[in-house]
Amino acid sequence: MKVVDCRWERVSSRTKQEAIMGGANIKPEFTSQLQDKRVKRDEDIVFKCNANNLEDVNVVWEKDGQRLYDGDGISISQSRTELSLRISKAKEKDEGKYTIRLSKASESVSHTVKVTVLELDQDWRSIGWGLNVDIKHNLEDLKLKNPQVKHLNFLLHGPVGAGKSSIINSIQSIFMNRVEVGALVAATTGKSFTLTYNSYQIKNIENKALPYVFSDIMGLEIANKEGSHPDDIINILKGHIREGTMFNSSCPVPEKDRNYNRSPTPSDKIHCLISVLPADKISLMEKNNLFEKMGEIRKKASGMDIPQVVFMTHVDSACPVVKDNLTRIYSSKNIKKKMQECSNLTGIPMTCIFPVKNYHEENKLDGNMDSLILDALESVVNFAESYVDRLYKLEH
Repeated sequence: MKVVDCRWERVSSRTKQEAIMGGANIKPEFTSQLQDKRVKRDEDIVFKCNANNLEDVNVVWEKDGQRLYDGDGISISQSRTELSLRISKAKEKDEGKYTIRLSKASESVSHTVKVTVLELDQDWRSIGWGLNVDIKHNLEDLKLKNPQVKHLNFLLHGPVGAGKSSIINSIQSIFMNRVEVGALVAATTGKSFTLTYNSYQIKNIENKALPYVFSDIMGLEIANKEGSHPDDIINILKGHIREGTMFNSSCPVPEKDRNYNRSPTPSDKIHCLISVLPADKISLMEKNNLFEKMGEIRKKASGMDIPQVVFMTHVDSACPVVKDNLTRIYSSKNIKKKMQECSNLTGIPMTCIFPVKNYHEENKLDGNMDSLILDALESVVNFAESYVDRLYKLEH
């Protein structure tokens, strides 16, 4: 029995020694991988992964080929088989490719992932969040200098479901201090809900008519004989189409129609053309002929010197940062990218493109939504007022 025991001990001892030596020669491998990260401004970037064996393994973290070290907002840690990297309060400079490299003797393994920082370090456009009362009072008290113009006329046009009617309702809601649904709203897809030329004069809570009239028309559609006819929109700009005119997608309103105004006054004309475009569908629109139709209308409006702007809607659907916090809209890289797309496709400069969030599901007013809409409204009112002033000077 003793011989057997000794032999067992010798074998057992040799097996342990081989196991130890074998463990020392195990090639390092990842047992769990890093994942790409999309982070907001000031959010921590945290990477974690596991390896099979870290004994005598050299661990190196890199960003864009440069080694990272502990300190200055960077924390590198290792526990058993877990490896982690934490970067505090992400900024634009932290965007890039991150690599973890494990090396042991002549063996090496690495894994690289990408970090996308969704926001700029600072807002690129300022807005007076919370200054709604002052802006509202200024807009309510506006007196037009041109005696021939009783109110400023704004025409909203764009694809079906972009939110044209919702913009009118949102503006009216702000001045009435409650959510309004005066202009009927269509679904985001399908046919246009608006079939006639409708105008809505904005009123305040005291039922005072303000000098702002917003006109709603059929949405533009891809097919040539569907949606608003470009010629009708051009005639509206010139003041030839009266409110209540029924649209026909296949042909424009003829001059003999009883609603055709042959002698429009400055008060009948449109003083600012507002293109309404959904931020979450701009890339899709580029593939159809909607921008071609809009370009034809824009060209005519430019020939008449009519100011043109874009209200970019559905911003919360286009960007998760904005969906979580509307006040981060001008730090969002994606929103700025969408605005640049709008500018490139329409020819309208970035200074005339305004991202807005309409009242759609909400049944209570929201101060931040109001601020964004009022900021856009204040700008387009200034553009339209300057236009009617120029008209008056040209005629006198």
